[in-house]
Amino acid sequence: MKNGILICMWALLLTACQQPTVYVFSENLQEEQRRQLDAALNAQTLPYEYVELAIPSDFGEATLLLSSDKIYQKETEQLAIIMQGLGYEPQVSYTTRSNHFYGDGNIGFYLKNTDGEDAFTMASRLRTIQCSDDKYNDLAVRFSNEYAEFTLPSGAVVRLRWEYLYGYVVIYYKSYSQTYSHSQPLVNTPFGAKPSDTYTFTAHVNNPSWLDCSLQVVYMD
Repeated sequence: MKNGILICMWALLLTACQQPTVYVFSENLQEEQRRQLDAALNAQTLPYEYVELAIPSDFGEATLLLSSDKIYQKETEQLAIIMQGLGYEPQVSYTTRSNHFYGDGNIGFYLKNTDGEDAFTMASRLRTIQCSDDKYNDLAVRFSNEYAEFTLPSGAVVRLRWEYLYGYVVIYYKSYSQTYSHSQPLVNTPFGAKPSDTYTFTAHVNNPSWLDCSLQVVYMD
């Protein structure tokens, strides 16, 4: 009986050793994307580890790299669903044991955001427009890499964290956020039609009222 228990334990250890590992390479992901990725990887069935190496330039935005000696179909589908849930269309490639990561069914998970901060430049100085409350029109708003600073009618400056996420500018206030869509319309001025960067708010918030404003900069040159 004792020998039978030892054999069963040894068989379980062998099974555990044979379980593949997901090697995760990520590049230029936004903070919220990284949180969603962490949660999704924790929910799937395979062990995983992040690899701090650059993604090869010839890889697409979302690539699953499978070892040709052993392919785990169900697990690969789980990883593809994670990529799709983050808004990407996964591509599948195959490699051989000569790549030391990818033998015995190990899987490479490559995800890079090519539409993130490097592809988007936020205007640094804007004014509020189209406010729900007229008294908040024409407030100065200054953007740095991490913060948006609103100068209120009282002269007080409020600093809020912001980021560019899934094609929208998002400004965070306490437990919620205000989201803005970006466009570049021509604006009529005394000097003719001029180009602009305009960020139109997408939802009304009850408080503070100065977040119920769009943002705009008009380029006169």
